[in-house]
Amino acid sequence: MTKKPSVATKGWSEVAGSLKKTGFFREDQLNPETLPRLLADEVRRYTTTVGYGVNGQLIPIGSGTFLRRSDGQCGVLTAGHVVGAIRNKENIRVLPTQYREEFDWFRIAGEGLHAWGEKNNSVTGPDIGWIPLSAEEANWMETLGAVFHNRGRSIEQFTGEVCQISIIFGFVEAASSRNDKITVAHGMLIGKTKEVPSDEQGWDYGEYAITSKDDWIPRTHGGVSGSAVWKIDLPMDSQGKKAVRLEGVVYAEGPAVDRKLIAHGEQSVQIILKER
Repeated sequence: MTKKPSVATKGWSEVAGSLKKTGFFREDQLNPETLPRLLADEVRRYTTTVGYGVNGQLIPIGSGTFLRRSDGQCGVLTAGHVVGAIRNKENIRVLPTQYREEFDWFRIAGEGLHAWGEKNNSVTGPDIGWIPLSAEEANWMETLGAVFHNRGRSIEQFTGEVCQISIIFGFVEAASSRNDKITVAHGMLIGKTKEVPSDEQGWDYGEYAITSKDDWIPRTHGGVSGSAVWKIDLPMDSQGKKAVRLEGVVYAEGPAVDRKLIAHGEQSVQIILKER
């Protein structure tokens, strides 16, 4: 059976009716204040902030995703220039969970990390990287609350009409306070506005427009580099089912007038994770 077209994601008001049909939310949750938080919670547990320590201070650099590759190795998927910024640091840190404001960063060895575009500072890629974790580091992360998105787990394919939501969830420098030890990670409702087929090396790209009318979304997104682009499928059959997929990795922000984030696509993710 052929899958019917998904409902396009443009803004909360445009998808409210479709979300109601999914059976995933209670009536009192179908509002622009609650919906973003609940949808972001679906991917929040996989998200981390990447940084390093210097002179007793923690310096956040970017975002990443706790991920278990299809071969079982655990690590952090991020942008290439984030890897470049921490490669020679002796005190690399990641944040085990984004649920709390008062947090303890976790120090990792940073051995075996690799990336393309470590010195990239433009909207042209490639710019994607992988920070492997030892088995001991991964176990400690899980003890502290980290959850590794499992690439080896099968994802249900729905045959009926689906409401498809895209979320970018990552650390936002402009909304955070290092002095107060507060790291803010926002989930942003987005829609893909452009898709660039893979080049000769296999790198593919996408552009995502941010729904900018919501006051809680910051005006600039420094720190979001390395965030995952998530696609959440919610069947409109009132059964409350869902499927969460990692679709890409953000590495750049377009001009403020365009409100776009630039990301690698699924094929690029497969390359960096050695799935191709």
